[in-house]
Amino acid sequence: MPKVSIVVPVYNLELYIERCLESLVNQTLQDIEILVVDDGSTDDSSLLIGELAERYPSLIRVFTKVNGGHGSACNHGIDRARGEYVMIVDGDDFLDPDTTRFMYEKARSVRADLLIGNLRYIHSGSTSTHQPLSFQGEKLLDEADWPLLFQNWATPCGRLYKRKLFEDPRLRFLPGIIFADVNFAPKTYLAAERIHYVNEELYNYDVTRPTQSIRQTDKRVLNVVPALRDMLDFYKAKGQFEACRPELLGYVVRHCFAWIGKVETLHGYPRQQALAELFSVLDEHFGDEWTTSEALRQVAGRRRSHLIRAARRLAYAPLVWSWELRKANQALDARVEHLLNEPLRHYRSLRTQVERQVIDRLSI
Repeated sequence: MPKVSIVVPVYNLELYIERCLESLVNQTLQDIEILVVDDGSTDDSSLLIGELAERYPSLIRVFTKVNGGHGSACNHGIDRARGEYVMIVDGDDFLDPDTTRFMYEKARSVRADLLIGNLRYIHSGSTSTHQPLSFQGEKLLDEADWPLLFQNWATPCGRLYKRKLFEDPRLRFLPGIIFADVNFAPKTYLAAERIHYVNEELYNYDVTRPTQSIRQTDKRVLNVVPALRDMLDFYKAKGQFEACRPELLGYVVRHCFAWIGKVETLHGYPRQQALAELFSVLDEHFGDEWTTSEALRQVAGRRRSHLIRAARRLAYAPLVWSWELRKANQALDARVEHLLNEPLRHYRSLRTQVERQVIDRLSI
């Protein structure tokens, strides 16, 4: 049994997959298996994966499946993992050489079911750090710390999971959607008895790829709705929904409010209907409670909380009207600015002509 199984979901990542897999085969901890799941790629990803698998047959296992989305690919790898621990590394990201060894030894020493570290965001020409928990050093989370997990954006990356967690078949990504991370992470918080955080950058997360799901502007942005519903149903099935109600309410409010901006840029689908679908998750599971909750005030602020409640009574039409008004105002501002600048442009042009004439006369 390898110490760590690294699941690598891949779909059309020919520009990134070599970097990812090279970083994995060169880990200082070599007692690992790398499960590369090609989710029906149509570019040269499969060719590159095959070449690397031939070079490192003792480390890389390759699986090819019909395209089913990021979550489906992750599940495919998790179901076939044999390691004591499981890690997920997206095919466009990469690890530093000593990451797997550090995470494995740390998880073993503190007997963690879930080890969480920081992300290093890779921008064009710079990096930044995402710290999911605001602790210095490291900490084994206790009951008082647990709610903090729900106040941060979900990601399965930069984390190490005890494989025994996945003996529960429901502890999987919801397949067939984007934003499956939103669905998966809270499930692991409930399943893991011991969660340990280390304030170290353990994962290189490349945010430069133009086709990432965070940049989507079509109807798929509403995939967050089934993702959140399935996560809440998981808690209900485990009999933990009411016990975790404040944390779950805050988590869903945070995501629904963040998705308002995605709906504003939505194309090809009625935005008012999209808003109603988005907030239906809160209506179905929390009723009117969410509209006056402290969670909404913390995320949106007092003034915008009032606006959300008012918009809800009118099926969210006022939000769409405000977007149209802002768009019209921006167009008007641009037109007025153009008109106001016209005399200035004429003045500058005239001044340049006069300066040239003066210079020409002086040169004579």
